[in-house]
Amino acid sequence: MAFSRNKKSRVRRALVRMRVDYAGLINTTMQTADHATMKKNGDIEALRALAIILVILAHIAVILSPTSQYWIILENFRFGYGVDLFFCVSGFIITKSIKNEIPDSRSWSSFIKFSAPFWVRRFWRLMPSALFWICICLACSYFLSNKGVFLEFNKILPSATAAAFQYFNIIYSSARDAGTLGDTGIYWSLSLENQFYFALPLIAVLFGKRWMPVFFVVLILAQFFINRQLVHPTPELWAVRTDAISFGVLLALWHGSQSYERVEPTFLNNGYILTPLLLGAIVLLASLTAPLPPLPFAMGLTAVGSAVLVWIASYNQRYFTKNNYISRIMNYLGSRSYSIYLTHVICLSLTKQFFFSAPTAPTPTNFDTPHTIFYILSFLAMTLSFSEISYRLLETPLRSKGTVLSKKMQSKGCYEVSS
Repeated sequence: MAFSRNKKSRVRRALVRMRVDYAGLINTTMQTADHATMKKNGDIEALRALAIILVILAHIAVILSPTSQYWIILENFRFGYGVDLFFCVSGFIITKSIKNEIPDSRSWSSFIKFSAPFWVRRFWRLMPSALFWICICLACSYFLSNKGVFLEFNKILPSATAAAFQYFNIIYSSARDAGTLGDTGIYWSLSLENQFYFALPLIAVLFGKRWMPVFFVVLILAQFFINRQLVHPTPELWAVRTDAISFGVLLALWHGSQSYERVEPTFLNNGYILTPLLLGAIVLLASLTAPLPPLPFAMGLTAVGSAVLVWIASYNQRYFTKNNYISRIMNYLGSRSYSIYLTHVICLSLTKQFFFSAPTAPTPTNFDTPHTIFYILSFLAMTLSFSEISYRLLETPLRSKGTVLSKKMQSKGCYEVSS
């Protein structure tokens, strides 16, 4: 009888373990499925495309004539909010993909099982491509600095090191004022984004979905009223702003609720309403990033404007992409926006390196209309070519590798919990 009872007890324990394993497997499958099967949002891709176009508009003046009228436009419309739009889109997409994975427990083991796969995905999504193009920046400075286009190697090395080790936003203001940014200047935003996503799992576990909104509202208010315009000397807080990305997090946490569904802006289905509002928003936000903006608290308002655009796009109702031709173009640019971001500054410098006269040359650079068009087209051709190579050979396969590694880590965690 004792043997029979022990045997039944062992069978019951085995059945319990099978149920736990099965439940854990289903849970892990549901979590990882979010990253692989989430429905693509064409309007979000359109905003990514808009963001990278704005970034290029903010930087392209370096291959134009010093007397070009475009410099006058930049005095009042900097287009610098492309990065803030990127931040808000990123905060929304990333938080939306993980919010159902946030554990109820605040234990150390729950934190690690939640955060480690997330960090692995983020690393393989962003860092290999970034490190490759940082190395290209260094190579260009080492071999091509004689003409004065690329910063000398010893001057750019500290900035490149900070970019590679993800603290560039901390030293950005001093490096910009010292003139040692070189072609690595864009990496402040990647450093800020990675720092934010390193902290996000900790915030999520500590505060939970219930109190996360309170945390991010406080974070937004703490910086909203601070003057952070990009002027000389560079404000310390310009490159550590987190209000736009925090708005993205709040939108993701709100997404799917009844109140969220009730306030969908369906009136924007009318193109006669949407088009002037969108164009007006683009112009207003461009003016807010000028050195002397028309409104106070301009950087905070830029984050608000970015959040409004992401809120509209979050419904995935093709408010921005009714036209199929425009939709295809924006989807292409949006999907490659990260690669374009990493390559476009190098391509601007290569355009100057290949086609501009040296400062000491007897014949100055020709900026007549045909030459200017040639410079712009050469820059665009190089950027699209390099970004396509980066997207296909680096970004896409390594992002897939990160997804696979993340799934393996989650499966292993499931096994360890059940053993």
